[in-house]
Amino acid sequence: MVASREHGELEKHVADLSRWQAHNTNAQVSVIAHPRYQNTLDQRVNFIPLNTDRSRHHPTLIWRLANHIRAGGFQIAHGHGSKSAQLLAAVQKYTDARQVITRHNVRHPRDKLASAFDARIAVSRSAVANSRLDWNIIPNGIEVKWQASAPLDLQLSPEPKALVAARLIRLRGTEPLLQALNQVSGVQLIILGDGPEKSALEQQSRELKLDKRVIFVGRTDKASAFLRTADLLVILSRNESPPYALAEALQNRCPVIASREGDAEDYVPPEYLLDNLDPAHLAKKLRFALTNKDRLHKDFSTAFERAANELSLDNTARAIWRVYAQLVS
Repeated sequence: MVASREHGELEKHVADLSRWQAHNTNAQVSVIAHPRYQNTLDQRVNFIPLNTDRSRHHPTLIWRLANHIRAGGFQIAHGHGSKSAQLLAAVQKYTDARQVITRHNVRHPRDKLASAFDARIAVSRSAVANSRLDWNIIPNGIEVKWQASAPLDLQLSPEPKALVAARLIRLRGTEPLLQALNQVSGVQLIILGDGPEKSALEQQSRELKLDKRVIFVGRTDKASAFLRTADLLVILSRNESPPYALAEALQNRCPVIASREGDAEDYVPPEYLLDNLDPAHLAKKLRFALTNKDRLHKDFSTAFERAANELSLDNTARAIWRVYAQLVS
């Protein structure tokens, strides 16, 4: 179950996980979500529409969710995110399904709510560092398809290329990155993604006279192609677990500089971790990473191999399936 309003990494995880389960197990796999998510799911996944935009306290929402779970005869009900957890907790006394919750960030669901579930999953150790409960730590993995990529419809310079792939909101830290780029010559920045701050960031790049060095691509389905073209991915998210972008970059053998959030420290060498988002600090890290590409790829060789083994969708999905199996055995 997913009860959010975004089309971000949590929602992608639910779509990927349900697809894997539908194709690799004999289980009846269903997703309960708002109708806007139906076209993101695999055809083998049974979709159950539910208007989750209503308040979590809405009696009709809780009643309908309980009816859906009873009618489906589900053995497992797996909620992703805080609102899903709150809704599943509200229907516990009306259903027989064993309940699982996944915590995708460091704040929600909190321990008081999470303690009510039969099993708990967290996408990183840092997401539950302050929790007193037992959690199954299962990083979000991705599926990388290695077919030949379509050519990019862009004129890219021969200069070193840094890449950002994120929703363009203030919390993502893209604004200080533009300020840092103004202190580093000879680097091109490619920004994938859209969001409410895009216009402001485009205006900032013009004011800094960076508009010829910064390319705003917007939403794209060619993220892997961009990662194979870029020399470096920059991850600036604050107070979040490691995003899909980290796993996707490492599986595409693209080095990363990243904030010390989530379990980035498990995969990113110390020299490439960010202590803060001060523009001068970002500029220093960019110069260090991009002045010696041979050293850069050598430093990340172990991380590339670990990611291939540990951050795959198959590895993640099998670990989650084992949690389910333990509950129903």
